[in-house]
Amino acid sequence: MAYKLWLSLKTQFRVPISIFFTLLFPLVMMVAMLLSYGNFSIGNGLHFIDKYFLISSSIGLLPLTLISFPTFLTELIEKKTTKRLYYFGVNIRTMLVADVISYFIIASLSLAVNILVARLVYRLHLPDMSHFIAFLAQVFYAIIPLLLIGACLGLLIHNSRIVLPVGMLLMFITYMLIGIFTPFKDLPEGLKNMGQFLPIKYVANDFFDIWQGKTFFVSQFLQLNSIWLLIGLVGLIILLKAKKGQL
Repeated sequence: MAYKLWLSLKTQFRVPISIFFTLLFPLVMMVAMLLSYGNFSIGNGLHFIDKYFLISSSIGLLPLTLISFPTFLTELIEKKTTKRLYYFGVNIRTMLVADVISYFIIASLSLAVNILVARLVYRLHLPDMSHFIAFLAQVFYAIIPLLLIGACLGLLIHNSRIVLPVGMLLMFITYMLIGIFTPFKDLPEGLKNMGQFLPIKYVANDFFDIWQGKTFFVSQFLQLNSIWLLIGLVGLIILLKAKKGQL
């Protein structure tokens, strides 16, 4: 398993666009926003970085799940990799589990880099351990339906050259709807209404209450994320059955 996990991580770093948007672009946006607006106080000993850190962290999760993961799955189908590995006696389930774990590792790395830079450069406020664990648990819960959506996207599109631009389009539309480029409260009412149906919107905005220790859970996020999880599971099962002979 450890060797397969290492191979999966190496494979991810071969998608430079995804790695750029996952690890570097969030930091670029963080620095750009802090240079533009300054790390002004927002009250209670907190500063702008304590809110924007959530947005920069969300920036890194979307390319991983909407670009890198579907591209990986599309290439598996295109090159018939799973069939060849099966004939060589490779445990396909173990390989796929290692691949999924590797995406959580990269997501953790992206989050850790954001926290580290925000803390060292801009003195990000850190919550107590219990709220920090609650924050991490819900961030990782948000990743699961995103990966399921990415899996459905990868299974629907047969061409790896097409899945990349489609994933980028979905990523930037999502960025727009959750307030990456413009504060969510300043978005047009129609866009805000659409953004309310996206769990990642709550990660980027409403998890501030968890980070500052006001609450342990965002109930609306948990309910909505569970619905998307169910939708993603049903969609994945249907697609897997439809493409059983191609995998």
